[in-house]
Amino acid sequence: MFRLMRNVHLILGLLFFFYAMLFAASSLVIIYRPWLKPTHSEHEQTVRVGAEQAQTARELALELIQNHGLKGDLRDIKQEGDSIRFVIARPGMRSEVKYSAATGEAKVRTRREGFLETLVQLHTNHGFWHEFMPANAWSLLSLLGSVGLFLLGATGIYLWFCHNEERRIGFVILAVGLAYSLTTLVMSRIA
Repeated sequence: MFRLMRNVHLILGLLFFFYAMLFAASSLVIIYRPWLKPTHSEHEQTVRVGAEQAQTARELALELIQNHGLKGDLRDIKQEGDSIRFVIARPGMRSEVKYSAATGEAKVRTRREGFLETLVQLHTNHGFWHEFMPANAWSLLSLLGSVGLFLLGATGIYLWFCHNEERRIGFVILAVGLAYSLTTLVMSRIA
């Protein structure tokens, strides 16, 4: 059993090392965001869209995604009279669309985030209900990564417990780590 757990521990550690480092780096960006200078670029364009392709916000978004290079999830839909507003977003990019049926024009303002802000958006991306398939793939990878890291910790505790001479110091390290984690979690929810 020890040999099996050691091999599982090693394989999980190798598989999820870069995943864990990605989340560690994005956590640091979240914490120290005020000190970092986020970079981004903005681009505006006007797209002519016929009224038959823009009867609803979803139809208009589909037209822009299929024929005008926008990619992402449809969010924040607002329709007032003959005007439609919405956002098409994905990690690292956000396009705000304002469409007027009277002119048949969609004004698209796209903001492309830099590497650090894209990391943060990947870190906070959640759920499996995205229309943008790469976001669903990332969510699945996040789920697998979380389960893998949990199993990595469980196999590590098993391996530690099998070494009698290291149990005492290991218990102290485990207890301090657990106390620190729980304290940080509680304080982050209170603040």
